[in-house]
Amino acid sequence: MSVLEVIQPDNPALRRQAARINDFGAPLQDLINDMYETMIDAEGVGLAGPQVAQSLRLILVRLPDDEDSQEIYGDDAGKLYVVANPKISKRSHDTVSGVEGCLSLPGLLGDVERHQSIEVTGQDRNGEPMCLQARDWLARVFQHEIDHLDGRLFIDIATRVWRPEEEENGIVEEEA
Repeated sequence: MSVLEVIQPDNPALRRQAARINDFGAPLQDLINDMYETMIDAEGVGLAGPQVAQSLRLILVRLPDDEDSQEIYGDDAGKLYVVANPKISKRSHDTVSGVEGCLSLPGLLGDVERHQSIEVTGQDRNGEPMCLQARDWLARVFQHEIDHLDGRLFIDIATRVWRPEEEENGIVEEEA
């Protein structure tokens, strides 16, 4: 396994529509392992294929699993979700605004409105059909990562984008 480079918006691969996965063989398994190592190394909670210059409909999601996170996220804390060809099949009517960041946009945060709960369908790392329910922060992470598969970044839909160090120093924030 190896840590991959997380690309930034100047790389056009981040803005492309990702391709459907049909081959679940060894190359994909190696990519999944490398993406997992990359996500952990970067201290992220999600990573999409396009973020490592792989234009494939593949996402990994893993909420923190430290002691505090286990209290907050319960069974979802530390659980790794690998989803190929993910689709949001159901969305709650309720939405909630929350702060997001992105490994491909280091140093930026934004306020983003997301559905509070969703149902995601797709395939597991072996190509078997899967369906999962996600709510709150887990739902937010899934929506964020699935957006990457369509070339969309959180800054495209944020109501406000800022750099935390500028806000701490009293510098006016950017409006999206």
